[in-house]
Amino acid sequence: MKSIKQIKRIFLVAIFSGLTFNTYGDNFSSTSTLSVDDIIANMLLKNTIGLRYGAPSNKQILPINTKEVYFQHRFNPFSGSLVTPALEFSVSQLNVGEEKGYVYGLGPAFSIPIGGSNGGLHFQAHGKMHYLTRDDFGRKRYGGPIHWTYGFGVRTNITINTFASYMWQHMSNGDVYEYNPALETHTVTLGINF
Repeated sequence: MKSIKQIKRIFLVAIFSGLTFNTYGDNFSSTSTLSVDDIIANMLLKNTIGLRYGAPSNKQILPINTKEVYFQHRFNPFSGSLVTPALEFSVSQLNVGEEKGYVYGLGPAFSIPIGGSNGGLHFQAHGKMHYLTRDDFGRKRYGGPIHWTYGFGVRTNITINTFASYMWQHMSNGDVYEYNPALETHTVTLGINF
């Protein structure tokens, strides 16, 4: 009689095989053998997790930087175009001098491959609404907790599912509050598509 471990292994192999066939069945005939390279090349890669680091583009009265982790879900390109829309959620740490606050953001993004649909270089942009857990850092104030950002830049593929990017980003409260100092940053990103 087979042991429980052997039965579990057979069950897991059967489930994985079924999922692989269902996921990639449209791209391959049922008699073809799937290599890891074929599977990776045909993955949808609709999601991204990335890390961003930003530094101000102009002189500030205190040292400032941002550290951000974000999740992005891409949708199908607009019909007849290469523009790929996405939705992005981010959590950032805003460091001002020795103090810090957190910034939660949500908003649309898009990318366009430069050089056709298989281009390794992409133009990218986003616009997000942010909530700052802290907007007063003593000598540096941001006017209030609600802010908006827009940014644009370029992204290049490192491998089929990893990338690096540069983006210029502008954050301000859009004159909603009496005091509206903008924060413009140069950001670099490393990310993984899955």
